[in-house]
Formats: sequence, structure tokens, C-alpha cells
Amino acid sequence: MFKKFMRKYGYYMVAIALILVVGITAGLTGNDNETKPEISTPTGSTAIEMVCPMNSPEVLKWYSDTDLFYNSTLKQWESHKAVDLSSSVNADVYAVLDGTVTDCSYSYEHGYCITVSHSDGLATTYCSLAQATNIKEGDEVKKGQKIGEASNTASNESLEGNHLHFSVSLNGKSVDPSNYITFENK
Repeated sequence: MFKKFMRKYGYYMVAIALILVVGITAGLTGNDNETKPEISTPTGSTAIEMVCPMNSPEVLKWYSDTDLFYNSTLKQWESHKAVDLSSSVNADVYAVLDGTVTDCSYSYEHGYCITVSHSDGLATTYCSLAQATNIKEGDEVKKGQKIGEASNTASNESLEGNHLHFSVSLNGKSVDPSNYITFENK
């Protein structure tokens, strides 16, 4: 009787067992208990206020770690842990805070990038920059100092034209740049 039952319904029982195992595993490893990084301010000081990295920028694409944006270059939906900015005024890109340049690099995907480390675990990254820049690793930059020009060197967003792909991290985790900067067209 058991063999007959297993022949008839065995595949269904195995499928249900697999679904339960996957569901339980996903529940245990899900990010429901994961906390987002908090926005911190230095002890005994006022809130961190960054300057805008471009003059009169238009936001082409907002930051999102939950909603998906359509990337027309790659023809796919994806999260976007940065803000893409373009400006009709000029293409100059400025450091948003005082800091130390910790990386000047090129990748096919992101183009030319500069990363600046700031106090209290903050870091800002500026990608899709034009190649020509006088900034190098180890340089100290001042808030508002020109560090490059927006371009279209990021192949994964080349259809956006000249723009800045700007991201902020706090203790190594991506955070929304609009937590620190008020963009005009928000």
C-alpha cells in the first residue's frame, strides 16, 4: 500500500518538501532582521552638510536599494545605489566634503572614478568622469574643490550621455546621497 501511494504521489511529496526547505532557508537567511546603516554625525558636532557635486544638476536617476530602475543601456531592471546627475551649466564635478582621495581608477563598467574618504566612516565616489584630472591617490581635497568633469565613460550607463554617477557610503555600506544633499528637482 505504501509503495503504491509513493508511486502515485511521491513526486508531489518530494516537491512539497523541497519548497518547504527552500522557504525555511530563505526565511532564515532573509534580510528582514538586517538594519540599514544609520546616518551619523560626529560626536559633539552638527549634522554633516555636503555641497552638491555639480552646479545646478538635474537628477537623471535617483538612489534606490529597494525599487528597480530600467537601465536603457543594458536593457534590464536593476537597483541603483547612486544618484546620476547632469548639468546644462557645465560638467565640473566638486568634492562634497573635505577628505583624502583613496582611489583613482578606471573600469569599463563605471568609467573613470574617484573615491574620497571623509571623517566618521563616510566615503563618496564620483564615476563616469572624463579622463583628464590632476587628482591622484593620497591627495587632500577641500569641500567645493573641482575634482573632475562629468562624462560618458561609464559603459553601463552610456545612453545617459555626460553625467556624474555619485554614491555615498557609510562604514562601507551604500546610503542615499539625498540624506546629505538636497537636490533641486526632488
